[in-house]
Amino acid sequence: MGSSSALAGSLALLDPSARDCFATQAERVCEKALLQAEVLQRKASNQERYPCQSMLLGLQAEVVMVQLKAGRGDQANDTLAAVQRRCQGL
Repeated sequence: MGSSSALAGSLALLDPSARDCFATQAERVCEKALLQAEVLQRKASNQERYPCQSMLLGLQAEVVMVQLKAGRGDQANDTLAAVQRRCQGL
């Protein structure tokens, strides 16, 4: 993994990327958030943090729904907040 993968694996970086995705529905922004969430959910899996992994998978689904222009509004932000709580220290 290169340094860009390491940066993509930061929970602190996922939050603004996902929020930007939900707000703008911009394809490149959402793709970045999706990739960051993927790196984190694999990291959670490797650490056997399955509740966190499940929340990240849910967040990925929210991002995909936004990409499909079928976002779920406040629920997407609620999922992101749940990820922040459940995945602390990841």
